[in-house]
Amino acid sequence: MSFTRTGCKAYMRVKLVDGGIWRVSRFNDEHNHLMLLDSPSKKRGLRSQRCLTMEDKQTIRDLNDQNVGPSKIAQYLSILKGGRQNVLFRTKDVSNVIGAENKKYLGVDVDSTLLHFQKKKEVDSEFFYAVDADEDGFVRHIFWAEGRSRRAYLEFGDVVTFDTTYNTNKYSMPLAPFIGVNHHRQSIFFGMALLRSENTNNFVWLFETWLKAMYGKHPRVIITDQDPAMRNAIEIVFPDAVHRRCQWHVMRKAREKLGSLYGKLPTFAGELGSVINCSLTVSKFQDAWTTMLDKYELHDNRHLKNMFAKREKWAPAYFRGFFFVEMTTTQRSESMNALFKMWVTSRTSIYKFVCKIDNIIENIWQTEGDEDMRTMNEEPQLESKFPLELDAHRVYTRKAFSAFKELIKDSSLGVPKEIERDTLYEVTIKSNPYFKHWRPVTYLVKVDKEAGLFSCNCKGFEFDGLLCSHALIVMWMNGVEHIPAHYILNRWCRNANAGVKRPMNERSRDVGNTLALQMFRATTLKNQFNLLVDLASKDVQSFNKVEAKLRELVAEVQLVHNESSSQKPVCEATPMSTDDEVMKQATKVLHDPPISKCKGRKKRPERWKIAAEKAPIKGRMCRKKKMKERGRCPVMEVAAVSLMERILVEKKKILEKISVEKKMIVDRVTKKRVNNFSSIFESPEDDGDERWEDEHQGKGSGEGGGNKIERDRGDESQ
Repeated sequence: MSFTRTGCKAYMRVKLVDGGIWRVSRFNDEHNHLMLLDSPSKKRGLRSQRCLTMEDKQTIRDLNDQNVGPSKIAQYLSILKGGRQNVLFRTKDVSNVIGAENKKYLGVDVDSTLLHFQKKKEVDSEFFYAVDADEDGFVRHIFWAEGRSRRAYLEFGDVVTFDTTYNTNKYSMPLAPFIGVNHHRQSIFFGMALLRSENTNNFVWLFETWLKAMYGKHPRVIITDQDPAMRNAIEIVFPDAVHRRCQWHVMRKAREKLGSLYGKLPTFAGELGSVINCSLTVSKFQDAWTTMLDKYELHDNRHLKNMFAKREKWAPAYFRGFFFVEMTTTQRSESMNALFKMWVTSRTSIYKFVCKIDNIIENIWQTEGDEDMRTMNEEPQLESKFPLELDAHRVYTRKAFSAFKELIKDSSLGVPKEIERDTLYEVTIKSNPYFKHWRPVTYLVKVDKEAGLFSCNCKGFEFDGLLCSHALIVMWMNGVEHIPAHYILNRWCRNANAGVKRPMNERSRDVGNTLALQMFRATTLKNQFNLLVDLASKDVQSFNKVEAKLRELVAEVQLVHNESSSQKPVCEATPMSTDDEVMKQATKVLHDPPISKCKGRKKRPERWKIAAEKAPIKGRMCRKKKMKERGRCPVMEVAAVSLMERILVEKKKILEKISVEKKMIVDRVTKKRVNNFSSIFESPEDDGDERWEDEHQGKGSGEGGGNKIERDRGDESQ
């Protein structure tokens, strides 16, 4: 705010007296202007009147942590204070408080983050984090996972989606979360990391660190995009895992490369999708692909050749026998990435980023708890009195049962037919109201009543963990009223997360020698020994007693271990490193990371555009070649080239003309300067007294008057 001086005589004079006391010696309160202090709505604009209390600043920080912007924070505080006129600060002051809070982490961003991790580990003993730094001490990678995420992975870690996202922090470090699916079909976290760059070595470090955090349990299935660095790292760290590329990315790339075919061949896109999604076996997929190429004469298409060469990494026919929780894409990762960007921006520090991610994860766990409560207290609505539906609603969660009810509805579309008595059935779906272009499809269901097996060639149970609609209609024909136990997966049951909620000291006493149980026991004992060490180190008597007891205890435990040495761990995996090994990098002097030059680095902000500017510009028609866009016409391209050549020739002529004129001006100025100085040093007697006086004294203000030397200097400067 700017003010105009009015020469006001109001003033106050103070002086320091004995005793260190300031005393007002003179005071004049007569003003010659309007006083803003008389108006409460105006005086808050004065710098001397603006102030923020400690309570206001803390409220601003708390609301900013919950992703509330400065303007909304100012509105909220104005409501608390009874109106905007009672607020003694501006929205800019709120932004300054937020900025000052962020500046506290300049240069100590990583140190603050590690301190935050250490505090979380004090509360959650299973919290895991690891830091990797380069030779100069600059942080390269940061990984962390909560104890509950580690326990959840043991129950629901059969399928993992992995993808990276950008513009989530001020260092442009890509965020790499590990996402899974719980028993409520909700997305959950298995840990996340910040990487400096996306190459094979960095992904190898991340996957190996994540594997250690997950107690050495390898994932069965992992879904990623088409990044070659991810593929190479997965082949190194997870050689036995089923790696599938995101089908959505594959089809998007196909639309980009085959866009012209989609326009020329109206039925090609639908048939391509039918070949990919409706082929039940590998042989049928290959035959349908060859038939499609023959029909449209596309054997020489480069992109279709590339798709078919990599078909084993993305085509559904190659993955129907594997459990994918009905996922074919990285959509869950993309959804989580979109959620992250609602909370963080490209200006967020790592410490603030971690704190906000903690809030997101806490909300996700709270959502799971709410769904557990609803499953326990609410009875789901039944669609029919089908015995299998009544049996399913007792064991499945609400979301899993909703998916099962949809399969019950779909079973009404099938027409079953017995091919071989009590062993082979054929189910034909002639029409489907959910699809506009539906072609009749026939499925085969093999039955073994004694073993309770109902196997369909669609592999629906193997893919999603729920019996398919074709098997359900055959079970109904054979009078089966209860779902066989081997067709009920524990991951879809109501108590599937019981192990996740159990405290670590309880799970440590479970019978078994798996690597996870060994780590639970090690952590439990370590916590007890830390307390014992603190107490025993205070005096010599306690130390001697504890040391003697430990010697006896070690001998007894060694004897028990030798007797049961024949028992081996069930899960063979990479041994879990100790806390000291994990924190070896963290104990070094670490520096904040530099700005990463990744694929998704920050873009320059574009100026705001109106709707008319955002609208696509229509290309003009070419009259000569009748092409849709004038820019693609070869005739117009030749004309544009010739026009550019003429422009360059004219530009060259103009530059040459300017150069000649410039040279002439310089010569003229130089010649005039020489004449001026020669006239100064000539004798007056040579040309007469009259000429000397005319030139150097002047006779007026006309062309002959004035100081000629000064005028010439002015011309020269011009």
